[in-house]
Amino acid sequence: MANFRPSVIWQKLAIALGATLASLLAGSFFPSSHVSSHAFPFLSFLKRETKVRDSYSPPVNALQFGRVSIARLDNFQQAIEQKQIQKEKRLIFDVPLSFQGTTIYDVELGSEQKYIALTFDDGPWPNYTEQVLDILKQNQVPGTFFWIGKHLKAFPEVAKKVVADGHAIANHTWSHHYHPVPREVAAREIEDTASLIYEITGVQTRIFRPPGGVLTNGLASYARSQNYLVAMWSSDAREASLPSLEQLINNVVNTARSGGIVLMHDGGGDRSVTVRALPTIIAALKQRQYQFLTLPELLELKERELQQPPETEPPAEVQTPKPDGIE
Repeated sequence: MANFRPSVIWQKLAIALGATLASLLAGSFFPSSHVSSHAFPFLSFLKRETKVRDSYSPPVNALQFGRVSIARLDNFQQAIEQKQIQKEKRLIFDVPLSFQGTTIYDVELGSEQKYIALTFDDGPWPNYTEQVLDILKQNQVPGTFFWIGKHLKAFPEVAKKVVADGHAIANHTWSHHYHPVPREVAAREIEDTASLIYEITGVQTRIFRPPGGVLTNGLASYARSQNYLVAMWSSDAREASLPSLEQLINNVVNTARSGGIVLMHDGGGDRSVTVRALPTIIAALKQRQYQFLTLPELLELKERELQQPPETEPPAEVQTPKPDGIE
């Protein structure tokens, strides 16, 4: 029987280790202070095998290897948990407390480095949204996409591509109303869109833009009452005026400023001029030393500035008067 024991032990070791890794990958994590033979099959196996009293000695110190592996389980668990945190950060677009319930047109920064956020309204939309995504990916530029609920319902697969590419998501109502609406309609327009965004993509967002930038029809006031950030813009591509390619580029580039929010559209109609203009806009802003951030990243940057203690000048050196005649 002793002749077959090595293969039996290695089989048990492989099975137990496999069960432990499967438990970890399934999300059954245990803090290091609670790791025990009851928590992981591999630990149970080691505990049992160390009690065996016979003359067999493995050619490789399997038990020592097992103990080293146990010590590494904490690191493995921490790495998986860190990935989960990063995933959640990609899917939750909250706003700092100082911006909740407010309306902004840009984000005033104290940094010498220039930052700007490109935003795209009225998607998701077939063809144009995906072309915008390709251009952003080629140029390694992040964007913020303001979605209309009914468009999201119609084109969910396009929406999933936007999230998969790591861009930020915001709420642009369900129906894109300009006219005044009662509070219950405003609630439905915003909350139904938020629910569908979460249902399709897992994203939660507290950033809202009123259609047409109308702040007086009940939508923006409802959003602010729910601690949404109402995000307007400082640069407008003005696609509604049907500009030429050169005009659209100039509309954005010539009004750009640090901390600025650029309004463009990837949905709601023919956006071919915007798509053609976008590479030139990005190149021109890069040439002017702008770095691109999502709108949530721009807000976080400002929040960090606000949390830093103000710089104070060192006290002036006090000159002690000297007696006359002494240098």
